[in-house]
Amino acid sequence: MHWGLVIVGAIGILLGLRVRAPALIVATAVTVMVGAVAGGTGSLFAWHRLLSVLLLVVTLQCAYLLGLFLGIVWRRGMSREQ
Repeated sequence: MHWGLVIVGAIGILLGLRVRAPALIVATAVTVMVGAVAGGTGSLFAWHRLLSVLLLVVTLQCAYLLGLFLGIVWRRGMSREQ
């Protein structure tokens, strides 16, 4: 689960640096589907699985916002140099 958070966080930062909200919506849907399938066997609506998928989605969204912030700071720095 920890590696999943790291991977989703890296994807979120890269999305924030390069693309905008429509790609984030697609990435969120893919994260929910992969998290639900990779959660293992058992009930699809088990609390443990729902919480782990929610944690992945929150990590993706926060990392996206961090990527947006870093992209803005980087672009402003590049425009001041010129």
